[in-house]
Amino acid sequence: MSYFLKFILFLLVVLNHSMQAQFYENLRESADDYLVALSKKDSIKEEKFTKLKNLLFTKAEDETIRNLYNLSYNQLDSLKNEFTEYEKAKNEISDDSAFVLFNYWYLQLSNTFYNYAEEKFFSSEKVKILLFSASVSCACTLEMCRKQTIDLINFANQNGYDYWIVDSYENNQLQIEYQTLFSPSVIVFNGKNEALYKIEYDENMIDKLSQQLTNFHNKKS
Repeated sequence: MSYFLKFILFLLVVLNHSMQAQFYENLRESADDYLVALSKKDSIKEEKFTKLKNLLFTKAEDETIRNLYNLSYNQLDSLKNEFTEYEKAKNEISDDSAFVLFNYWYLQLSNTFYNYAEEKFFSSEKVKILLFSASVSCACTLEMCRKQTIDLINFANQNGYDYWIVDSYENNQLQIEYQTLFSPSVIVFNGKNEALYKIEYDENMIDKLSQQLTNFHNKKS
């Protein structure tokens, strides 16, 4: 085999490993994009859906992905199966119902990669935002959770903040630790993982979050 072909094969192996190592990050980013597009009833939502589907059903080896993220055999399969069920249903229901249904899958994604996402979130040295959502609660709380999930995704992306959205119904350890027993709620952490602000069950959460972060950055400058 020529040196050139060996080099190309080496690059393909490196690229494949890199894609697998970024599997969760790429998947979550694509899921964020599709969820936002659904909420807006955006005309490009099907394009976003296709991208997400291609990422989820990547040709990268499932075994490698499970090992990288310390997943059980059934966790990734369950995530894919629930996605397939969503795909079957989404064209038979309204956009509003599709948004509600996909939000459940979005939280399952968070639950599946919870341990990895927690480590990645708290290893960030940036100011970062944690949102406690919920997959099970009363109707009004679930509606507020969905709305503030979208608001937080948009706010964080527009302002360059790291963020993590947790299903507090399935994973309430951090809520207990930080005494934040309502959903939706947010906690802002600095680069040293010190909790700076906490906003609980507030319809004006994003406005208050924006003001507090503006004041925080003004004090530092």
